[in-house]
Amino acid sequence: MSWTSRALGLAAACFVLACSTQPPSWVAGERFSHPVSVTEAVHLSQAGVDPEVIVTKMNLSGIVYNLTDEQYEKIRGHGVTPRVIDYMRSTYDQAIARWPRLADDEYLACWYLGWDGAWYGGGPQGFHPACREP
Repeated sequence: MSWTSRALGLAAACFVLACSTQPPSWVAGERFSHPVSVTEAVHLSQAGVDPEVIVTKMNLSGIVYNLTDEQYEKIRGHGVTPRVIDYMRSTYDQAIARWPRLADDEYLACWYLGWDGAWYGGGPQGFHPACREP
């Protein structure tokens, strides 16, 4: 195991300990964490971080993942577990169910392209109000 993998594992463990004193995001009504990128999910998975810890970290960030089936297959091949992938897919499904306009956003005005080539939405402040209109 490389030094960076150990450091990442230690950082994830510290995050879990720190979050144990925070109320869950759905209780507090706001998000507390930085956006978790697809690349970070891959690195956490490869470092052996428990999938539930990764899902909790993602939930706290409030990010919605807008990935293709091919992108999901690729990250699965890089070690991301089905549990984490199911959560990522559910963020999109839940956002579309709540704000159908997001599904019809052919120019991706409500989404942003991450540095890793994945499309994201939401975040700690949620979607822009114009993206939540019917």
